[in-house]
Amino acid sequence: MAAPLTQTLVVQESDEADDSGLSIPVRLVKPDGTPFAEGVATIAWSAITGKPSTYPAAAPAWSAITGKPSTFAPPAPTTSARGGVLQQAAEPQLAADADSAAIIAKVNSTLTKLKAAGLLA
Repeated sequence: MAAPLTQTLVVQESDEADDSGLSIPVRLVKPDGTPFAEGVATIAWSAITGKPSTYPAAAPAWSAITGKPSTFAPPAPTTSARGGVLQQAAEPQLAADADSAAIIAKVNSTLTKLKAAGLLA
């Protein structure tokens, strides 16, 4: 007698459950109780129903898509208008012989500009 529901069973290589107890071994048998023999079944592609006519389904050509911009170039950034980024005021380089106070001031100035640009919290 056929069961009302189909259950997927995973055949494992061991007869022991794993440590979690979630993976329980199964033994496949035929309706008469004899072991189900291992084997490979070959199914023809033409025997599968409900499949798409092409695989994968073809995407439309870029030229067939409507409503897209023909080109895109972000506006040039300024200190008040974003382009790809918000332009910041120039930060001159440190002198090669800068002392620690000048280095600290430069780092703090750079961090302030990054925060003002919204790149740092």
